[in-house]
Amino acid sequence: MTFRSLSPRLAVMALCLGLAGAPVMASAQAFVEFPGRSLYERFGVDAVDLFDLRGQLSRSTLIDVRPRLEYDILHIEGAHHVPLSAPDFEDQVRALEAEHGGPLVFYCNGRTSYMSYRAAARANSAGLGPTQAYDAGVKDWAERYPGLAMLRGERIEDPESQLIDDAVFEARLLDADTFARRVRNDDGAVVIDVRGNEERDEISLFAGREISAPLQDITRLNRVLGQARRDGVPLLIFDQNGQQVRWLQYHLEEGGIDDYRFLEGGLQRFYDEVMTR
Repeated sequence: MTFRSLSPRLAVMALCLGLAGAPVMASAQAFVEFPGRSLYERFGVDAVDLFDLRGQLSRSTLIDVRPRLEYDILHIEGAHHVPLSAPDFEDQVRALEAEHGGPLVFYCNGRTSYMSYRAAARANSAGLGPTQAYDAGVKDWAERYPGLAMLRGERIEDPESQLIDDAVFEARLLDADTFARRVRNDDGAVVIDVRGNEERDEISLFAGREISAPLQDITRLNRVLGQARRDGVPLLIFDQNGQQVRWLQYHLEEGGIDDYRFLEGGLQRFYDEVMTR
């Protein structure tokens, strides 16, 4: 039976039920795609989606809170850079607000990366704002609005040829079991933890084999990568949620490093799949 074949009364009832259910379905979908939204709502953090941000872009102060390496590789055109790890984060944001006004819109890699929410929450606590968190992430933005995204300082003209293809990135991923097995069995491999200090804990998951080389410490990271390249050894690299390594791949390829693998989903998925068994 189609909507058109219903009696007028039933048709109206069906329409009302459909409209009533739409927000619930949309809300449920948003919860799955953006699990941090409900968590940070209690801290007064408002989320802005991809299309709404495009509409308000010219009247917003956009702030990229990722490490500098990620920002330098790809960022939204016109975005300012204030890493969440900066000791004077609030002061830098306050200066931007004084110069450019608001709203302040923070972004990171989005979805399962909560840095944009945390940045907005910190700004709120400091009395700044209004604030918003764009939580779909820079990759979604670059794919939808490539002309408003900067890759290595240049506006993207042809995303298919300029951005690393998903299949190329995914070919470098190892699932949790395979990654752990490589760490155990390949004594020559260098295991690198690129998480920031704010994400690290005191637990060594890989028997102390991992070397800490945070993305925000470019000097140390390059020193570790350079030594591995000179020694001709493979790299096993992990981050927190599997998103930062996507931008690290550009850095590795540009540096002539070709023997590397990433932990799929980062340590967060590793915890979920291995540590909770």
